[in-house]
Amino acid sequence: MSMRAAVVVLMMLSTAAMAQDGATQADLEAANAASQLLGKGRYLDAAERLRPLAFDSAGKAKPGFVHGQWLEMRTLMTAEPVEAEPAPAEDAEARAIAERVAAATPRDALAEIVARAARTRVVILNENHGVPRHRAFALEVARALRPLGYSVLAAETFVSDGTQAAMTRLAKSGYPTLSGTGYYTRDPVFADFVRQSLSLGYRPLAYEITQAERGGGTSRAESIARREEAQANHLAQALAADPRAKFFVYVGFSHVTERPIQGWDEGTYSWMATRLKAKTGIDPLTVDQVTLGPQMGRDTGLARQALAAKGYDRSTILFDNDHPVTVGRYAGAVDLQVYHPAARMVKGRPDWLAAMNRRPLAIPPGFVPQRGERLVQAFIAGESDDAIPVDQVLVRAGEDVPSLLVPGDRPLRLVMQDPAPARP
Repeated sequence: MSMRAAVVVLMMLSTAAMAQDGATQADLEAANAASQLLGKGRYLDAAERLRPLAFDSAGKAKPGFVHGQWLEMRTLMTAEPVEAEPAPAEDAEARAIAERVAAATPRDALAEIVARAARTRVVILNENHGVPRHRAFALEVARALRPLGYSVLAAETFVSDGTQAAMTRLAKSGYPTLSGTGYYTRDPVFADFVRQSLSLGYRPLAYEITQAERGGGTSRAESIARREEAQANHLAQALAADPRAKFFVYVGFSHVTERPIQGWDEGTYSWMATRLKAKTGIDPLTVDQVTLGPQMGRDTGLARQALAAKGYDRSTILFDNDHPVTVGRYAGAVDLQVYHPAARMVKGRPDWLAAMNRRPLAIPPGFVPQRGERLVQAFIAGESDDAIPVDQVLVRAGEDVPSLLVPGDRPLRLVMQDPAPARP
């Protein structure tokens, strides 16, 4: 595999992963091979391709680029992160953040987003690529914004070649596919967020940097700047071409920030929202659900513990009097930060999936493996062979059998996926 091909895969990976030093050629080749398997719908095999580089010979995790990608691959089959959160930092800054959020007043997240979205025509919401729950909340936001006239769904992951041809096909079919929609839409939760948003009347828009614009041979800082500039240009052009349309823009991590922030490498970066605001004069509503979410390192761990102790049972935005509280790396660079309560598992599945209009469906006994693990997938009948499953779940021999969570008004077909035989 050429380095150029590896860079294409790396482009689609999380900002957090991109920021880590030390990704080797072997790491990039493994990530590319896993991506190709994922593109064929081989979820189990994609994760297993990464395992030898994600863990040492004793089975201990090797933190870094490949392990992060393995986590994301496994989460596509579990819906919830597969490893425990890291132990929280307990330094003075972490304690100060925890004290601040504990003293704050909670408000309903959707209500606050809707109230502020009425005053702009661009709402930007971010996600942690390894937390599918964020995509379920994005669907809730899409539903809430639609009565306000929001009609364009622009997602970072959508395939972008400068023509919108893939988006035309997506709008016509009404559902994402493995090879024609995007990288992260291969997650069943993300795919159904898109599927249901299209049914609400949203028009999909791709705005990612194209291969022609990407170029090569630049430093990380230059690559980031080039990508952010291209994304902002594409969105600015779309906004100018349809001056009455309202855009819901769904991004990863730092793209949501609307002022320059310090990066992982101590440099200062102007991400997409900062550039879009400058180009258009539009003050977007920027909403971060990453900082107070799981798997975000140690800095806000104490804050999450403090919020969990409050027992909030719904997605919440914190306020100090009438001022939204923003903490961590994005403090002052976003308008709102969302805290989601910890998932409650019901029949082996996270309760937040119910907000996507799902009902439980028992897995037939014949689908339960006699040994090892098996991926059981539910597809919407009538969608093409390369459609994304509407739900999937890992079933392990000898353990309680979880339920599928599926739409109640759509005919389905169930599929079993076993891992490929180990190579001799």
